[in-house]
Amino acid sequence: MEITFQDGPEARAWLQHNRHASALAHHRFGSTANALAFVEQLYAAGAKRVFVPQDSIIDDEEEMELGGPYSDSVVIELPSPTVPPALDRLYRSEATVEGWNRGCDPLPVIRGCYLFLWWD
Repeated sequence: MEITFQDGPEARAWLQHNRHASALAHHRFGSTANALAFVEQLYAAGAKRVFVPQDSIIDDEEEMELGGPYSDSVVIELPSPTVPPALDRLYRSEATVEGWNRGCDPLPVIRGCYLFLWWD
């Protein structure tokens, strides 16, 4: 089964302008600042673009009262079909925290240029 998602706002800008105290993956990052630091790590590791899938954004009244929209996932756009080694390590490390432990199995690259991260 292929994961599907809708394009969405660039994650760094979305987090920087979001007034929600924990706009991304609250159980993983705790604060928007920590989530932003992780997005910065993805870029430093070689991501071409990191975005918040539009269909994962919750912007109901409850979330907006907390300061802004919320999401539990990001999509990493790769610079090429080959995942940069630093990004491979970071993705595997993060995925392992979430229970995905497949050793040296190929990463689940979607449509030749995307990696998906979702936090429970």
